[in-house]
Amino acid sequence: MKNYKNIIGILFILIGIGFSSCTDSNISSTKATIIIPPIKNQSEALINFFSQNGDYINASESPYLIGVEDIKDNMANYLLLDTRYHEDYIKGHIEGAINVDRESIINFLKPLNIYQYKRIIIIDNTGQGAAYVTSILRAMGYGNAYAMKNGMAAWNKEFAYHWIDGVGNKYPNYVDNVMVKKPKKGKYPSFTTKGKTLSEILEIRAQKEIKYNFSITIDNLISNYKDYFIINYWPKSNYMIAHLKGAHWFQPKKSIKASTDLSTIPAKGKVLVYCYTGQNSSAVVGYLRLLGYDAYSLRFGSNSFMYNEAVANHWHPFIAAEKVHNYPLIKGENPSIKKSAVANKIKNPDLNFKHRKVVLPDPSEVCD
Repeated sequence: MKNYKNIIGILFILIGIGFSSCTDSNISSTKATIIIPPIKNQSEALINFFSQNGDYINASESPYLIGVEDIKDNMANYLLLDTRYHEDYIKGHIEGAINVDRESIINFLKPLNIYQYKRIIIIDNTGQGAAYVTSILRAMGYGNAYAMKNGMAAWNKEFAYHWIDGVGNKYPNYVDNVMVKKPKKGKYPSFTTKGKTLSEILEIRAQKEIKYNFSITIDNLISNYKDYFIINYWPKSNYMIAHLKGAHWFQPKKSIKASTDLSTIPAKGKVLVYCYTGQNSSAVVGYLRLLGYDAYSLRFGSNSFMYNEAVANHWHPFIAAEKVHNYPLIKGENPSIKKSAVANKIKNPDLNFKHRKVVLPDPSEVCD
């Protein structure tokens, strides 16, 4: 009986093997393909993405500025990226700061484990270009990116002229307190990239816009005043005291939303955003340019054309005696004079910048 059971068991095994072999021979394998449907309105897709995933530009911490005092006390924990002209960097930079061109900064960050640093600090001369870059990096998911407030002009008196030379009281005839009604809501901008996914589209847009000369001076604005849809970006109570003629009031952290006033901004034509110092508006403009708006920031904000009014009303005037420090500078090519410094372990990017020239461009056309 025992032998009989063994024989039956062996027969079942043989039958199973035969069935399995027969079945496998009839199965044909084909390579799986994933079809990603194209995103038709890429700008609107980005708007929806930002609205549903943090809305960083309208967050309470926006525009993500950090004071020079904080940086001085925490340099060992921060990754310092100096985006100034290489000539300025050589004249003096912060201990450990690495000179990276704006055009290269995204690719520079990609291979790094950025979360080993508490914060990524973007540095320029005035804080405005840094706020712009920080805004774009934030959009890409770099949630620990910050701009150094007021730039190197606040770090050391040697660079203070970058801010001091930007303030003034020009064009009083272009200032009034008349409330301007916003246009009706309309369409969003339209653009097409080769990106198939939102992340691809966002990176393409970021790589393009991060290098853009996004700011203009008050002289540039006045010369072409009618060409711009002007946005005043500060509290309504101050808007009603004084603002640029024809400027539309947009409430900070409230109006640049799909659910509020974003679509009242013309999809076509130039847009000028201004605030008190040019730093908040630079961050907003970085966001708007990613969405396809032809947006610009007014350099130095109200400090550039109504400085006395800014002082009288405490509208964040740049007062050198209060803002400028005399913190240490490192001269020369190297980030640090200490061979063991963390910054020296990171490979410096190619310093052959496109904007590295013996004769620099017109300062009014290039943001610091």
